[in-house]
Amino acid sequence: MGEIIQVTLGPQRDWELARAQWAEGLATVGALFGDDESLMRAKAHCLYRVLRRIVEDVPAVRVSATVPDDLPAEQVSLLTSAMRDAALKGIEASTCHAVRVLTAAIYDLCTSKLGAKPS
Repeated sequence: MGEIIQVTLGPQRDWELARAQWAEGLATVGALFGDDESLMRAKAHCLYRVLRRIVEDVPAVRVSATVPDDLPAEQVSLLTSAMRDAALKGIEASTCHAVRVLTAAIYDLCTSKLGAKPS
């Protein structure tokens, strides 16, 4: 009794799992190429911070459009909603793309391994 158990749920749990996987993956691959384990774990933490900033610190988007004066209020509401949804989808697409590109290059960026050696 009286024991405190801490549990991380939701998105924070996903971030912590990803950070742990990156740390283990970089430490493992780094070891194959003679990279220091503590350096690889520090790089995984840096990657974690960068990716969280990409995902969570998206700047506000401001969309302006001229709406015809004779448009009924219901259609103005539909148009406004559609524009907001489109802007959010654009943000989501670009953020997901940035995360995919960065994580696909994680081992090349963070270890001595390079997938494509310069010619």
